[in-house]
Amino acid sequence: MQFKSDTIRKYRGLLYALLLLVSGALVLLTWKSREPQAADTTILQTPGVKYISHQGETGHRTVVTLPDSSVVILNSASVLQVPETYGKGQRNVILDGDAFFQVTPGTDTFTVTSDKLTATVLGTSFKMRSFSSQQGATVYLLTGKIRVAKSYHSPTDNQPEILERGQMVLANNEIDLMEKETYHPEELEAWVSDTLTIREANPMVLSRTLEEWFGVEIEMKGDASKAPVITMAAFYHATLEDVLNNLGQQQGFTYKIRKNKVILTY
Repeated sequence: MQFKSDTIRKYRGLLYALLLLVSGALVLLTWKSREPQAADTTILQTPGVKYISHQGETGHRTVVTLPDSSVVILNSASVLQVPETYGKGQRNVILDGDAFFQVTPGTDTFTVTSDKLTATVLGTSFKMRSFSSQQGATVYLLTGKIRVAKSYHSPTDNQPEILERGQMVLANNEIDLMEKETYHPEELEAWVSDTLTIREANPMVLSRTLEEWFGVEIEMKGDASKAPVITMAAFYHATLEDVLNNLGQQQGFTYKIRKNKVILTY
């Protein structure tokens, strides 16, 4: 049996459409499988020890004072786990999120462990950002010295880094990377004082600034190409909602906050 040429073209078209449909479904499934999933940080806990969990509220900061008077500023939607045995021969905590640590000097070392990094100090101040649902992590040293290492075994490099003021570590466990870099300490000092200053910010710059400042994920929808650049805006002790209400009027967007995600619609 022979098919006419127009019939062949018809079936070729149907086959091509079917292949596109199947390919699209495979891409969607692959993308879904690559969506970041929160890790189980309980595996970092010491067996047999009970932990007290402190949960940060989205868009707000939570101040936690530890038994040795060390202070932790817990950023949005972050979790700090403190063992009930803290201060009794050890000062170890577990972080899933973004937090600033002002560590009281002591004879016992102070250690923060996440699923990617471990930071060890005696008495200093620093900021660690390490969400288990994200591949990247950072540590910024403000005062003193700090030892930073991977919290997992690396097949290529397990050497720790010693940081001083103005130095930071960038890490990514997906590509097994940890590098020492420099940064401007004044930026972290502004974060600690809760003084947010925004200059010459288009929507893309604004979203990155808010992500870093509040520890949230920003998604933009609509056409932001015509949104005006924010030349100057300053906020002191402002919540995420306060900032979004103000900037939304300037750039013409509305917003929704869902857990640790903010959707800006232009």
